[in-house]
Amino acid sequence: MKQIQNTHSPDAREFDVKLLLYLIEDIFHHYTPSEILGLGLANASQSQSHALDDNTLQNSIRDIVELLANPIDTIYFEVSSKCSRGSDAHTTTLALFNILSSYSWDAKVVIALAAFSINWGELWLVHQHYQFNPLAEYLTLFKQPPNLLKEPNSLKPTFEALTNLIKAMMDVTKCIVEFKELPPQYITSNMPEMVTTIEHTPSTVYWTIRSIVTCASRIINICW
Repeated sequence: MKQIQNTHSPDAREFDVKLLLYLIEDIFHHYTPSEILGLGLANASQSQSHALDDNTLQNSIRDIVELLANPIDTIYFEVSSKCSRGSDAHTTTLALFNILSSYSWDAKVVIALAAFSINWGELWLVHQHYQFNPLAEYLTLFKQPPNLLKEPNSLKPTFEALTNLIKAMMDVTKCIVEFKELPPQYITSNMPEMVTTIEHTPSTVYWTIRSIVTCASRIINICW
C-alpha cells in the first residue's frame, strides 16, 4: 500500500464529486438491459432522480463533468489500452493512481468510476440499438462477439458477477464521498473512528479502483 500512498500528492482542489456520482449511477441503472439490471444494480435513488430532474443541478453536473472531462478521458483510454494488452490488474491500477496523483481520495475513485461507466454505457448502448440503427449494427460487428447478440443467456453468469461487483463499488464509493462530506463542526480528526477510517481510506480506494480495472478488463475481453 506504500506504493499507492507515495503517488498521493493532492493539490488542494475540491470538486463536488457527489454530483458526478449521480450521473454515474444513472448510467448504470438506465442504460443496462432489464434482463441484466435485475441481477444486481439498484434503482436510482430518490435524491439522484431529483438531482437529474432539476435544471440548476443539471447545470452543476455539466460543470463538474467539464472540469473533470480530461482525467476521465485519460483514465478511460489508459484502462482500455492496458487491459487490451493484458496488463495485470495491479500494474494498471498503479498507473491510474499516478495519473490521479493530484486529486483527493474521493475524487480519484469517482473519476475512475466515471471512466468505467463509459465502457459500460458504450457496451449496452450499441447492444440495445444494433437491430434498429445501421451505425450501431456496424459498430457491433467490430466491438461485440456473436454470443452477446445471439446467445446473451450464455453470458448471464458473467454479467451477474459484474453487476454485483458494480453495486459493491457504488456502495463503497458513496461511503467514501459521504465520509468526506461529514461536517467538521461535529467531528474531530483525533476521534478513534475518524483515525481508523482515514487510515483505511487509501486501501479502500485502491481495492475499489482495482475492482473497476477488473470489470473493465472483463468487458474488453468479452467485446474483443
